[in-house]
Amino acid sequence: MNLQARDLLIILRDVFAGMTWVVSVIYFLSGSQDLVYDIGAYWLRFWRLYSYRRQPRLSLERLRARDQQRIAVMVPAWNEGEVVASMVDNIIKRVEYENYSIFVGTYPNDPATQACVDRLAKEYPQINKVVTLRPGPTTKADCLHNVLKTIRAHEEAYGVNFDIILMHDAEDWVHPQSFLLHNYLIPQVDVVQLPILPLPTKWNKWVHWIYADEFSENHLKDVPVREKISGFVPYAGTGTGFSRKVIDFLSDEHGGHVFNESSMTEDYSMSKKIREAGLRSVFVTVVLEDDKSPWWTPLCKRPMFISNWSYFPMDWTRSVRQKSRWIIGISLQEWEQSGWEGNWLMKENFVKDRKVFVAASASFLGYFILLYFVLYAMGQAGWIPFRLLSILVPGTALAHLVAFCSFFMILRVTQRITWVSLTYGLGPGILSVPRLIIGNILNGLATFRALKVFADSRSGKAAVRWDNTQHLEGVGGLHGEDVKRDTSASDEHPLEEVLAGLASEDPLEMVKAMRHVPASIGELERAEVVAYLRGQVSSNELRVRAALAQTLGRLQWPEVTPTLFRLLNDPDSVVRLNAARALLQRPKVGALLEQAFTAAGPKTIDALIRVLEQDRRRQREVFDLVDREGLAVTKATIMVESPILRKRYATYLEEMAGDPSNANQA
Repeated sequence: MNLQARDLLIILRDVFAGMTWVVSVIYFLSGSQDLVYDIGAYWLRFWRLYSYRRQPRLSLERLRARDQQRIAVMVPAWNEGEVVASMVDNIIKRVEYENYSIFVGTYPNDPATQACVDRLAKEYPQINKVVTLRPGPTTKADCLHNVLKTIRAHEEAYGVNFDIILMHDAEDWVHPQSFLLHNYLIPQVDVVQLPILPLPTKWNKWVHWIYADEFSENHLKDVPVREKISGFVPYAGTGTGFSRKVIDFLSDEHGGHVFNESSMTEDYSMSKKIREAGLRSVFVTVVLEDDKSPWWTPLCKRPMFISNWSYFPMDWTRSVRQKSRWIIGISLQEWEQSGWEGNWLMKENFVKDRKVFVAASASFLGYFILLYFVLYAMGQAGWIPFRLLSILVPGTALAHLVAFCSFFMILRVTQRITWVSLTYGLGPGILSVPRLIIGNILNGLATFRALKVFADSRSGKAAVRWDNTQHLEGVGGLHGEDVKRDTSASDEHPLEEVLAGLASEDPLEMVKAMRHVPASIGELERAEVVAYLRGQVSSNELRVRAALAQTLGRLQWPEVTPTLFRLLNDPDSVVRLNAARALLQRPKVGALLEQAFTAAGPKTIDALIRVLEQDRRRQREVFDLVDREGLAVTKATIMVESPILRKRYATYLEEMAGDPSNANQA
């Protein structure tokens, strides 16, 4: 080999050695962070098994025992056409819930989607069409604000209050029991995020399966650890349930702007605001006790694994566009708008979300370095006519660093196989290994496109708008049958039949009978019914006590008030929350609240406060009673137990002081 060729090989070796140092340091730092999440995920699973081993698993019975709060489902839609029709049809036919309304946000320049929603609204009274003020596409946040404005107008028009605001996308397959789960957890927690996972499909749909690989690991491993370590749950923008308390709080704090209209990922921005406010978000991965599948059954085949599913883009172009939008919103716009604010735990979250640029660059360089090592090995074997010089010398720092990175690479592969297999089965888990390479290339292209789009928006070449992904694959679906709606609750039943049900030893018959107790009956019959109802307060059956609390809220008879107070102090949170809702529906609620807050324990007070925080109309009524009737205990409890109610009460007093009619009355 002549001197010139030797010099070229030395230069090539030095260049690739420098590249190897850079890539290895990035891989080592990123791999160390990922290792923390790997360890945390398994620790969390074992900790839950140990902590909850003696507690009953969550079951359909517990979900159904909870009094159904009113849910508003927000579905923003731009050029969705028949996709939103399939999604809504699935909710109405298969979701096990009664007390909800769906608000679909459309645009004035999208007649196809409007016509679809109009057709649905004629068939189903739960459907409400919303038309935005501005033509589309604007931003998803702008569409959601228009929907939220319509929800509030609906409340004023019909005198109702939506306790839960639920976000879904037009392409979602909504789990039949997901509404029940949101209803069960709220208002005990402020925000509930359920997993959103890609639907299983043919093995050769590689782009779609890349989403499945990434979401399996992210939603089943990383997000639960993030919640446990820092209390931060990045929302998915779909399958997210907000307590009304949260929506009203953000509206008050940000001048009516609940969602960030300057971000392409308003969900991520919202999750930061809620965490900073000290409100609690939970990411829920649960398989109900009712699931009888063998232990090796993947989650996608477990009917009682409560998750929402959808098809993701199956072609390269749409996938790059969608991932670019996520990167712009999460990594660039949030970085620009809020920097690195927060404690060190939040900064670690930011690193995880924003390292995508460094990681993508390192991956591209890594493939060139891998090519160098392959050519080096081929040269040593005599398969090619030249021999590259070795980059790695045994015992050197670079060699040790590469060894660590190799360990991290093997760990990443095994973790990807594990979590994909848990979700979809062993076959898809094994196929996730070659998809890693394609996924790195796809994410790299999306990253560089995101940088270009963001730069163009800042230079004035293009505005930030809703870069919505076309859902050509439709909605899809998994297990589930049409729900048989029970319409008998509104039917009148003979009193003799009701009394027989109340006297029955069958819990289902008792619950059914309670639903049909007439509010207006004679004194003798009423005394007999009251005797039966009082006897159920000590029932061992949760469903009976929970149904009793709902019944007392509907009947509002004064002689059952002591029974309602006993239910307020029930050991089960489901019964306490049902009883709290019942108490706030009764006449003379001021005196009842004063009595409850005076004698109740901390758990009862917590239930009453949480239910009251959900309804601004009811809050106003209570504030009026506090001032008019001098409810000192109620006022003190509100001021101490709830910062939100304390602030709203102060606002109420300011409004009253500035109202001349109140001054004249005084």
